[in-house]
Amino acid sequence: MYSSGNPTNIANPIKDASARVDIKTLSGRLTLFETTLCEKISWEKLEARTSLDPQGYLSAYNEKDIQLICCQSDASKLWLVPPIVQARFMKSLRWNMDITFSWEFTRDRPKGKELVKYELSIQEQDLPKSSEVTEVFNGTSNSFTVFNIYPRYFRVTGSGDVRSLEQSVELVSGDLVLNRGDPEWWSFYDLDISDAHGCGNFSGPMAIIVSEETPQGIIGETLSKFSIWGLYITFVLAVGRFIRLQCSDLRMRIPFENLPSCDRLMAICEDIYAARAEGELEVEEVLYWTLVKIYRSPHMLLEYTKVE
Repeated sequence: MYSSGNPTNIANPIKDASARVDIKTLSGRLTLFETTLCEKISWEKLEARTSLDPQGYLSAYNEKDIQLICCQSDASKLWLVPPIVQARFMKSLRWNMDITFSWEFTRDRPKGKELVKYELSIQEQDLPKSSEVTEVFNGTSNSFTVFNIYPRYFRVTGSGDVRSLEQSVELVSGDLVLNRGDPEWWSFYDLDISDAHGCGNFSGPMAIIVSEETPQGIIGETLSKFSIWGLYITFVLAVGRFIRLQCSDLRMRIPFENLPSCDRLMAICEDIYAARAEGELEVEEVLYWTLVKIYRSPHMLLEYTKVE
């Protein structure tokens, strides 16, 4: 059954990626930076593989499953928050502030989980001071720095979960810059990118992704979407229970379905019907108890069902 589903593992690369930075306070949430302009580069085509993975975190993975995600530093959306909203938001910065960074990745499989998201809230000690953020909002400054924003290495599992690579502890820091002009827009600059990072002129968010292979076919899609427990519940419990219901109590049907010849028994049943139709109730009762007596005695049942 498993092999008939053709659960061959095939590559499942990242088809689309986006990055976003949000700032939250008691007054609500504002999106500072968001870009959907991210280039996906196959690991096999990179010449700077050694400099990108000096610790050898990726040596245990197939190169066909590894991609370098390079995003533009400039946001793909404009900063269109009205000044009055910014003024109200600045008042709440002194009481509470939280910055979150999120990645979104799109793949072809598993069905129903094509889009996966990784979101990380910045630790309090790595956040900028509220005064630094306020200065950017009121125009006295253009940028502030956030430390340890997100992991450099990710692993997207076959079941559709995004996790940081277990071996890696490297976290990315970056500058958030508000570009003045008409209109205004935000930029994000990765502070940890080296000259040989492989992204060329892209100095925005960068990540190295291991997108695990996923099985194909009916059984493969069930495995990748619901894991081995889904396969077990579907086939072993559901199908197994159905087969058990069809095959249970077969011995109880032997006297009715698997006897050599049932002509005499059928004749008695027809006589019972005829006696009832003619109103001969006494004859009907005698024939009925005769039939019951035959079925209660295996010896008599065999004698009455012999082939003549």
